[in-house]
Amino acid sequence: MENTLIPVIDFCIHHKVEITFIQSLADYGLVHTKTIEKNVFINTDDLSKLEKFLRLSQDLSINLEGIHAVSHLLDQLYKMEVEMLSLKNELNYYKQIQ
Repeated sequence: MENTLIPVIDFCIHHKVEITFIQSLADYGLVHTKTIEKNVFINTDDLSKLEKFLRLSQDLSINLEGIHAVSHLLDQLYKMEVEMLSLKNELNYYKQIQ
């Protein structure tokens, strides 16, 4: 499992961002960090989400509360898209059996 973790410090150095930004995102529950021997890591599965939050913050100057709201809305949109696809598939099924 450790091979899927990257040090938060490496991410921060690469993207020129403060570690407190990642800590704040973790406090809001937007990303999950793991501490191993006083080093903080993030799962590679969360990298794209973390980079999206960073762009929202840096490029659009959205604060943490706004990022939390945008994240919630995007999650709802994704769930609605999945539900809509399921309903379309079900509708197509019923159209075929007529």
